[in-house]
Amino acid sequence: MPFLSPKRKISDTENKLRVLYCLDQLGTATQEQLWPFVAQLELMDYLPFCMFVDELRSDGAIASGTHAMEGSLFLTAAGRKQLELFSGKMAHADQQRIAREAPAYAQALSERRQVRAAYELSQNGEYRAMATVCEGDVPTLLLRVSSRDGRLVERFVQRFASFAAQLLAQLYLLPLTAPDAPMPPVLAQEQALEAAAPGAPALCAYGGREHAAVVRIGDEAVQYTLLVLLPSAQMAWGWAQSATAAGETLADRLTGLLNGDRP
Repeated sequence: MPFLSPKRKISDTENKLRVLYCLDQLGTATQEQLWPFVAQLELMDYLPFCMFVDELRSDGAIASGTHAMEGSLFLTAAGRKQLELFSGKMAHADQQRIAREAPAYAQALSERRQVRAAYELSQNGEYRAMATVCEGDVPTLLLRVSSRDGRLVERFVQRFASFAAQLLAQLYLLPLTAPDAPMPPVLAQEQALEAAAPGAPALCAYGGREHAAVVRIGDEAVQYTLLVLLPSAQMAWGWAQSATAAGETLADRLTGLLNGDRP
């Protein structure tokens, strides 16, 4: 009879790290979307999975999205730090399997979210492209890039789907500050995209219910126009003020993503 070594016992700490690592590789996912990925890799059973997700949320390592991202889970700064500090406690083979399978699964989630990126007509010698993430009839996120660097715009079209989920989580983590300027008129989407200028965000509305903030950030090398969906004009204006204040940091982060930095 061949000798069979006993199955290695997996600690609760390692299982929590597995959940964190899966979510880190996928960017964002609802609990219902995360479970099939965990199951297909045979990382744990369903009931322990639910328990670990609840504990990680209670500990502040995982947060649940609000507004247009309601129900989506993503790593907080505390969760990312926990993963960095203790990833050595998780089997390297598990990390490799998760990292290998995550891109295809994330791509399938992106297709369900209707993630799209396409070139636009060049204007005044600048290359342009626009990408959207839609959960329903209106965009959760719209991002337009304009630059004289055609290679950067090409990378934007090629890479957007790979970092859209992480970008959404980062954008919705921005605080909704108390506006320090009067709220501008609420416009239609195309009007708001044209009206937004550096330091002067705009607002748009969809059917009078959902609203979006539109901000323009960047420098002479590259300009980004961001549209982010929020449930009210007041919340959209508060987010717009925060995003405008963080404009340089946000623009640098976006350029880093296009140049291949880890999301």
